[in-house]
Amino acid sequence: MDETPHIQQYLQLRSEFMGYLYAMTRDVELAEEVYQNAAVVVIEKAETETIRDFRAWAKEVVRRQALHAVRARATAERHGRAMSPELLEAVSVVFVQDTSEDSVVRDEASALKQCLDGLPSDKRELIALRYERSSSFDEISKHTGSTPAAVQRALSRIRKLLHGCVQRRMQLAEGES
Repeated sequence: MDETPHIQQYLQLRSEFMGYLYAMTRDVELAEEVYQNAAVVVIEKAETETIRDFRAWAKEVVRRQALHAVRARATAERHGRAMSPELLEAVSVVFVQDTSEDSVVRDEASALKQCLDGLPSDKRELIALRYERSSSFDEISKHTGSTPAAVQRALSRIRKLLHGCVQRRMQLAEGES
């Protein structure tokens, strides 16, 4: 089975899933990690399962990965009080039951595209290698002549930069509304 359509569908839902993951984890890097872990599960399971509603199925995968990450996170004290299980479940229910394809998701995706376009070419290349070509940190480090740890740090900084850029663009868009 060709997994490319599933990957493309999953990537199209990124903004929606990242919003949910950030709400669950309150940690941008952990949200990104959970998103990537869920992508692996989606890709692996999509080959073996019959999927009628990809969006709903992928939402459930993301939800389970998020709950697992939140429960397993040993550093919750660093981020303040952990969410109660009841609140986690309430957020999960709303997320899973939400069938809207709100314009906020489209606006956020548009803002992300603009932010990506504004990155210097070397940063865009790192993003492309990691997220478009699914290159490993080792592969990217060989390509760029740096260490895998340096690649991870650079990608982390770029994600934070993009997150801030998207947030600013969304706030500007709210102000214009």
